[in-house]
Amino acid sequence: MDKLEVNPIKQLAQNQSKTNKPKLVLLSRWKFNPYQKLLVEHLAKMGVEIEELNCPTIFLPRLLKHKKPNFVHFHSLHSFFLTSSRLKSLVKLVVFLGQVFALRLIGTKIIWTVHDLKSHSSQYLKIDRFGTTLFMMLTHKIITHYEVAKREVITTLGLKNEDKIFVIPHGNYIDYYENKIDRIEARRALSIPSSSLMFLFLGRIEGYKGVVEMIDAFKQLNNKEAQLVIAGKIETKELENLLKQKIAGEDNIQLISGFVPDKQIQVYMNACDVVEFPYLDILTSGAVLLAMSFGRACIAPRMSCFTEVLDESGAFFYNPDIADGLLQAMDCAIQRQSEVLNMGEHNRQIVEQWSWNYVANKTLQVYQQ
Repeated sequence: MDKLEVNPIKQLAQNQSKTNKPKLVLLSRWKFNPYQKLLVEHLAKMGVEIEELNCPTIFLPRLLKHKKPNFVHFHSLHSFFLTSSRLKSLVKLVVFLGQVFALRLIGTKIIWTVHDLKSHSSQYLKIDRFGTTLFMMLTHKIITHYEVAKREVITTLGLKNEDKIFVIPHGNYIDYYENKIDRIEARRALSIPSSSLMFLFLGRIEGYKGVVEMIDAFKQLNNKEAQLVIAGKIETKELENLLKQKIAGEDNIQLISGFVPDKQIQVYMNACDVVEFPYLDILTSGAVLLAMSFGRACIAPRMSCFTEVLDESGAFFYNPDIADGLLQAMDCAIQRQSEVLNMGEHNRQIVEQWSWNYVANKTLQVYQQ
């Protein structure tokens, strides 16, 4: 990271003495994820003029309507070119890459923060990989949140110029969501007994996140004093029906289907003891930063994207290649119930270092390098 150690504010002031504020365009804003909102707010405080466009297929005319942007920053790529049709996906890919190439020709710098290297829902994986690789070749700078993600980009996409990829931590969510409700009130809202150990899965429910496997492991515990709450919007009706079948007759498992409003997050987080991440495949997880921001212990597979932010003092890790690994981790959490609050506080202390001011500062250094 030594190559980034410049004063971005000084560099920005030098640029502004010659021109207007540097203009940044962010594409693919996530409607329900505060990640980009927080990044934008803190970059704006540092003097960057920012425009946000919500994933239009033809974005180039709007980008050039007022003045040429200095930087265009991409996050999720798949919505630009993957559809339910192979032919349409190929056509949209050509249109997308053509616009990115045109931006390069006029001198705009292309920045990409890699949250995922592949779509978890598309069936056209070859088109996905081909398009992602070509896009990577057109970028000027690439940002990942973990060292393991950096290595994955280099290995999977065949990145030759490793000097253009940087690791910047994912920012925390401390003080972003309301956090006024106490444990007693939160548990009363969810009908959770005060003495029970409550496991929580919170967020969008998709096949690759291992929720089915988590339910199976929890049922094997055969512990009526433990509680499992699963809350979030379910990807497909088929998956929802399967989950309902899995929990039928289980009084200590709650499935709360649907989008979780921001104000309700504090209820789930403050009611639970341990947040579970039974993912089968993951490159980057903002959800673990959310759990840590609320001071909660975690259960996670021993994958680098988790071990880079969590440690043994705040998490119950398990080997995802062992059939009963998740079961063992959940059982361990029950045996160590008296320790989970301290483990959560440990996580909160760790995540405090990744403020959005810090993240925006490092991001600005990438822009200004």
